Amino acid sequence: MQEHRERSVSGGTRRSTATRVHLHTTISARTRELLRELAGETGRVNDVLEEAVDFFSKRKDIPSCDECEAMEVSNLRRSLIDSADMGLVSSRMLSVLADLGCSRLGSADLVTQLRKIGAEQTKLLRGLGTVPQEMWQNTFDSFVSNIKLLERMGLFRSLEIHPERKRVLATAKLMSEQPEILLAMVLAEWDEAGYTVDAEIVADSKISITWVEMHEYEEKKAARDERVRKMWDNRREAFLLKAGQDGAITLNPSLLEWLAEHNIGDALDEKTIVGVRNFMEHIDPLDSGAPNGVLERVRRAGIGVTSFGLLEKCDVRSEGDLVRVQMRSRTSLMKDMGVKILRALLTMENIDEFTREEGVTSAVLYVGEKPEVGRKY
Repeated sequence: MQEHRERSVSGGTRRSTATRVHLHTTISARTRELLRELAGETGRVNDVLEEAVDFFSKRKDIPSCDECEAMEVSNLRRSLIDSADMGLVSSRMLSVLADLGCSRLGSADLVTQLRKIGAEQTKLLRGLGTVPQEMWQNTFDSFVSNIKLLERMGLFRSLEIHPERKRVLATAKLMSEQPEILLAMVLAEWDEAGYTVDAEIVADSKISITWVEMHEYEEKKAARDERVRKMWDNRREAFLLKAGQDGAITLNPSLLEWLAEHNIGDALDEKTIVGVRNFMEHIDPLDSGAPNGVLERVRRAGIGVTSFGLLEKCDVRSEGDLVRVQMRSRTSLMKDMGVKILRALLTMENIDEFTREEGVTSAVLYVGEKPEVGRKY
């Protein structure tokens, strides 16, 4: 090792006259090549070493990234997503689901809230600036990048990508037993992002998503939204029927007052049935954009009766010019009460019962709209 002072001038610029040390060392060939690359055009390996030592001395008291608290949190989240049935969801979504379970939110309004949450999530991802701008282009490749991101967030368990058909088959992880809820949220995310996609549930937790061209998107979107609405109607009917099968009965105040003063065979008075319908509007507000034909009105009345827990089954379908309602309950009295409430609700919609097939705990009603009569209320 030899000390000397370097006073040479290179390129017309006088270099530092500070004491310098001539150092002999042995390094690997790979490290030497890396040093030469870092030296750039000047070729001064000494400068690279000095900068590296200076940088290290400034950060020697800073912990490694692997020991950083933020990295520990990130690793915890990743391990939970990978090893447990968990996903990254907003606190607002948890609040909405809690409100639904506590009956502070109607099941029909749940889809509206999920759409707002989905749109907000896309706005958040865009605003963070960590997602490449290319992801927000309306192409199949960009959409695949987005759904892969949602998979990493724990919304989907797995993806099967078919570029030749521009289709993705996704397995739900979040809400895997209620994929309709997940689908409503992610569709809102994709609509906000501008992706032209069609989607449907093809199995218990399988969702088929297809990217479509812009010229055919509007027609497919209308059909898609109607399909999702019907899926949710069927799902919430299943939820309500499950409550009835478990023995849970919930009656609103007007029905309780009526039962305290009447026998089961008495007719419901107007005050009671108006109270029932107002109660239904509070729990399950009418969607102004939804179809309002006879079938839809009968189905909604059936959901209202089912929400009280009186029925184990309520199947509504069209048969010719009439609508067929098949009902089943645990006891004959509960069946009679369910039929009574349903008929009263339909009367307010100017829908009348034409024929009925009666059983001990079951009933099949054929109903239809009264001709040339407006709604009473």
